Amino acid sequence: MMLNTFAQVLLGLTLASSAFSLPDSYAPTKCTPERMQTHLEWTHLTLAQKQEYIDAELCLWNSPNQLHLKGSTNRFEDLQALHQNQTDIIHHVGQFLPFHRYFVHAHETLLRTECGYTGPGTWWNVSRDAGNFLHSPLFDDVTGFGGNGTGPDGCVTTGPFANRTTHMGPRNQTTSYCFWRSINETLSSTGVPSLVDECLAKATYYEMWRCVDLNPHASGHRGTGGVMEDPDVSPGDPLFYLHHGWIDRLWWQWQREDPTRLYQLGGYATITEPEGGWFNTTLDYIMTTFGILPDVTVADVMDTKGGYLCYDYD
Repeated sequence: MMLNTFAQVLLGLTLASSAFSLPDSYAPTKCTPERMQTHLEWTHLTLAQKQEYIDAELCLWNSPNQLHLKGSTNRFEDLQALHQNQTDIIHHVGQFLPFHRYFVHAHETLLRTECGYTGPGTWWNVSRDAGNFLHSPLFDDVTGFGGNGTGPDGCVTTGPFANRTTHMGPRNQTTSYCFWRSINETLSSTGVPSLVDECLAKATYYEMWRCVDLNPHASGHRGTGGVMEDPDVSPGDPLFYLHHGWIDRLWWQWQREDPTRLYQLGGYATITEPEGGWFNTTLDYIMTTFGILPDVTVADVMDTKGGYLCYDYD
């Protein structure tokens, strides 16, 4: 199996960070106490909640695909395929954090509406495990997501997702190979608390997300390795959604420190210069999950309690 590194050379772009006001026309559904949910770190779930979550994930994996995108053979892979198809407009761009907040919400919605999940949203405290993934409770064979890969191809052969086949990747290809991991503790160490704190101390959205992308974001992907290290098809590892739950929580933490940050954005909307010239991501930028959820604007997901979304974190 050829290793496809998640580490890409971050483009040497000098992007002006910018803050935006909430458009007057934006009127979200109210986030009421009845709708409000608290997303819990995986180790804070009960054993029954963990099992229910794993069962719902397996349900998606065993359900037929509905998007009919190339490579997708089941509902779980529908999410992987839509991520693969949009990789150039959701990474290293100003909408990186908003899109992945929306994407994780789409995954949680499928768990609930199509597979009966009733527990809390969940996330992985990667910073706690940085440099020690092999002993993380997330990689437990019974109460987690299975262990490291084994053999020459790094195939995962233990845990609830053992001996699975993925059908997308490397990168933009559609090929069949085993679901694999290759844990690297040196690479996982870029999620240590000191590097996370550096990102949370940044004054602007642009500086913050670039910092998060460089170290904390890379730690979960590159530290886990295998499918998770391939930027196009990394949602092929169920840990993707818990890792990005943590990334979303970091953004949520940063937003809470200053009310002026709630709708602050910064960064170009493309990774290569379009024919008409560079343009920044704005609150009106439209994001899609190809019909899994209705299209939304960046503004819709900026506030986790803004109405379209209605959650916070423990």
